[in-house]
Amino acid sequence: MPKKYEIDGQEFYFNFSKFNDLFRQNMRSIEDKEQELSDYIHAPKSTIHSWRNYEKSPSEIAVIKSLAKYFKLKNYKDLLTTKEKISEINDIKINSIKRIYDTIIEYLDYFYNTDGYNDLWECFENNDVNKEDIEDKLYAGAIEELEEVILCYKKERMILKNTEIYDELGKFIYNDLNEIFDGKLEYAYRFEANFNDNPTTTDDYNKASNKLDEIIDKYIN
Repeated sequence: MPKKYEIDGQEFYFNFSKFNDLFRQNMRSIEDKEQELSDYIHAPKSTIHSWRNYEKSPSEIAVIKSLAKYFKLKNYKDLLTTKEKISEINDIKINSIKRIYDTIIEYLDYFYNTDGYNDLWECFENNDVNKEDIEDKLYAGAIEELEEVILCYKKERMILKNTEIYDELGKFIYNDLNEIFDGKLEYAYRFEANFNDNPTTTDDYNKASNKLDEIIDKYIN
C-alpha cells in the first residue's frame, strides 16, 4: 500500500511521476544526480533510488518539503497527488495504453537498429568530431529520444492516471528505458571494455522488451 499523507483532512500520495520528471531535468548520469540529491536532503542514495523506482514513498512531509526546495518548487504539494489506484481496463484505456506501448517499441527499435547508438558514434567519428563531444551528442540524442516517450506517457495521464498499469509503465519508462543507455555511451564502455562483462545492445534490448511484455500481459489478456 502506498503511504498516505493527511493534510487538512485530505489524503495525499507521493507523486512518483512528478518526482521522476523533476529528477531528470539537467541530468546526464543517474548515479551523479542521486548522489547530489542524497547530499542535499541528507538521505541515503538507496532511498533516492527507491523513490525513482516507485518502491517507497518519502517517510514524512518534511522530506517532501526538502525535495520541493531542492527542485525549486513554490508549493511542496506539487509533489503530491490525490489519486487512488483502480484496476478497471476498458477499451478507451486499452487504446491509450497502446499509444504508449507503440512509442516505447519505436524507441527500442531505434536503439536496437543503431546498435545501441554505436552507429551514430562511428558517424560522428568519421566527421572528425572529438570523443568528448561525441559522448555529449550521444547522450543528448538518447535523452531526446526518451523524452518523446515521456511526452506520450504524459499525454495519456488524463485517461490512465487512476490505473496501476500507468504507474508501472511510468516506472519502466523513467528507469528501465533510461538504463539501457545510462553510463553506456562512453567510448571505453562500448569499444574497449570486456564484452563478457558488459551487456550487449541485444541484451539490453531483450531485457527491456521482455519487461515491457510482462507489464502488458499482467493487465491485458
